[in-house]
Amino acid sequence: MTLESTEVELRRTVRYGYRQGNLYGGMHTAWQEDTITVDRIREETAAHLGTGEDLSREAVLTVPEGEPGSAEGILIQIRWAIRVRITCADHRDTVAEHTLEVQHSAREAAADAGSPLEENTRGWATMTFQSLSSRTLVPGRPLTGTLRMAARKPVPARGVRFELVLEEHVDHGPGAGADPARSPANDDKHVETVVADRIEDCASLEAGGTVEIPFSVPVPEALPAASLRRPPLRIRWVLRAVLDLPLRPDPTVTLPLHAPSTTALNRSAASEGRQR
Repeated sequence: MTLESTEVELRRTVRYGYRQGNLYGGMHTAWQEDTITVDRIREETAAHLGTGEDLSREAVLTVPEGEPGSAEGILIQIRWAIRVRITCADHRDTVAEHTLEVQHSAREAAADAGSPLEENTRGWATMTFQSLSSRTLVPGRPLTGTLRMAARKPVPARGVRFELVLEEHVDHGPGAGADPARSPANDDKHVETVVADRIEDCASLEAGGTVEIPFSVPVPEALPAASLRRPPLRIRWVLRAVLDLPLRPDPTVTLPLHAPSTTALNRSAASEGRQR
């Protein structure tokens, strides 16, 4: 077999879902997928390879600064792969592809760690997080802290649920701005996934009463995605406390977090992100 050339490509595929309407007012989830070649190396090989012989070549490909890392969410998937094409003079081209995980610092989303608490307490109580171990998620390292709750009126609490939540948001479909009929203003889509949770006991409170509830929420060794701000895509991590009330909407408080890495192998990068 006579080899003529070898081409190695670094490819990135972004797939996301968004709401799409029809002429009758119905809505469904449509999917958009785009694959681009981020880096490529082509080498003229000009070598003969006999039966049972091996040939090795080294190729160095670069992930440009600012590219998103790998993500495997429900609504947003970002996948990276290496594709090799070998051109032969007397055979069909041979193509092989190998997937890989790309980590990134998620610097564009670092402001999440400084975003204010979001309250939806419906007038029942004031709830705040205290002594939180970190607002930077490190895979495999639990989030610990205390929830302080001050009742504004009698609270018939049954318990408090602490959740680590992955939020995925797509602002619009691929046709935004080009054809309003194809991409209306309400084609955004949002999904939330509870990745880990813990339930703690909480007694009922009288008006003016306060209570402090310690908690520890586990963080998986591997996260499905890091934080991301890349229009029209948004991936955000939050810590949420949910006060369980009988026969009433549950009050919640939500604290945005920053996840600069997806695996425990990148703890040093997470530490650097926490210092910035």
